[in-house]
Amino acid sequence: MFSKRKTTTGKWLAYLGLWIFAAGFAFSEIIGIEGTPDLLASASIPLIVIGILMLIISNFFKEERSDV
Repeated sequence: MFSKRKTTTGKWLAYLGLWIFAAGFAFSEIIGIEGTPDLLASASIPLIVIGILMLIISNFFKEERSDV
């Protein structure tokens, strides 16, 4: 996923998307962490969606191969 074929922008989008997805998943009710504030619990689904979208968008930032 974080290979040499991606541009710097693509790598940044992939890393940030992964961390945003992980944060959204950690605060969701799926895991069942007790004592999560309501603000984080309600923001978990949008964080998961944004993270997945960033991972998908990062696939469009690929370096072109040279024909050497």
